[in-house]
Amino acid sequence: MQKGFRIFSVTLAVILAVYFSWAGYGRKRLPVDIHLHLDTTFDIHANTGNGSILGISPYMMPIDYASKQHFLNKLDGYMQAAALKGWLTQKTTVVFPEYIGTWLLIEGEKNTIYEAASIKKAMTTYIGSNFFMYLRDWFTAPDEAEDKLLHSLFSSKGVSMARIYQDVFGDLSKKYGVSIVGGSILLPNPVIENGRIRIRMGPLHNVSAVFNADGSIQPALVHKSFPTAEEKPFVAKAPSNQNPVFNLPSGKTSVLVCSDAWFPESYTSMKNHDPQLILVPSFTSGNNNMDHPWTGYSGFPIPEDAFRSDSGRITLRDAWLKYTIPSRIKQTTAQYGMIVPLRGKLWDLGSDGEIIAVAGDSVYTSRKSQGAAMVNLWIGNPSH
Repeated sequence: MQKGFRIFSVTLAVILAVYFSWAGYGRKRLPVDIHLHLDTTFDIHANTGNGSILGISPYMMPIDYASKQHFLNKLDGYMQAAALKGWLTQKTTVVFPEYIGTWLLIEGEKNTIYEAASIKKAMTTYIGSNFFMYLRDWFTAPDEAEDKLLHSLFSSKGVSMARIYQDVFGDLSKKYGVSIVGGSILLPNPVIENGRIRIRMGPLHNVSAVFNADGSIQPALVHKSFPTAEEKPFVAKAPSNQNPVFNLPSGKTSVLVCSDAWFPESYTSMKNHDPQLILVPSFTSGNNNMDHPWTGYSGFPIPEDAFRSDSGRITLRDAWLKYTIPSRIKQTTAQYGMIVPLRGKLWDLGSDGEIIAVAGDSVYTSRKSQGAAMVNLWIGNPSH
């Protein structure tokens, strides 16, 4: 029996040695080579001294998440381009898209993950090379997480993801002296304590943080209240009446994370706060999906007026214009709004969408493109 135990111990040691050798192999530090793919930039109105909303819809690729420096340099490239245009002032609020921080999950990982052709292959490699860390989160996943696989995947590196996310957006806001809505990031049960984002055991939340011009973080996170059908198995729903309103130099600001912009409850909850700006970080997966007939939004029923007598259903792009900020902003005190989508080539996920800006009764959209876009909306004195 003692001999059998020795054989088992040696075999296990060899297996573990081979595994950790494989898991650590191929994590060579890659050079930082930034490509902005910036093909749409324009500003709306003129600078009246009242500040502006700058929407940055970056073109992100897996390699942009290879390290903190990769991520910082990529986003800084867009900020530099905006600064050269004279768009950054002390009263500017910069808006980044939904999920911009989520793929910090792959920071410092095997190079084959950045080169993978599909999200399935990339995440299979990730789980395999971080198996014990992933297993830890699988066993501690909350009961309400229907999909423990995805919950454990996105919670496994929450500490480092939160740190890099805050460091990068804090550095950018301080460097350029502007307020920043940091898109969104998936984190397990996050909270802000002593000026830092902390994670705790519990459900995943899709959250956005707002950064001040001195690099500090606002004391409350914005939680997504209406997760999509794809998110519901592993992302928690938060009460829509608990999201904060931020006093920024550009005006009192509400932030709605993507699908929250569709639901009337989101706007009802902000009535007592009198926001002046409503900003929406968003993400639409799939290439060219905005041109497809609209089949409804997760949990949001298709109204009867979503049909055209001449051509059937309206497109998804039309639905964003008809049922989100451009129409619902009139239910609030806000005069300005902006929707900023994530673009890029993140494996085979695909992406679509253009920046939509609202000023009073006017709605502006950036031209349809496959690359990155920046739209700067100068704040004046419009009225409904």
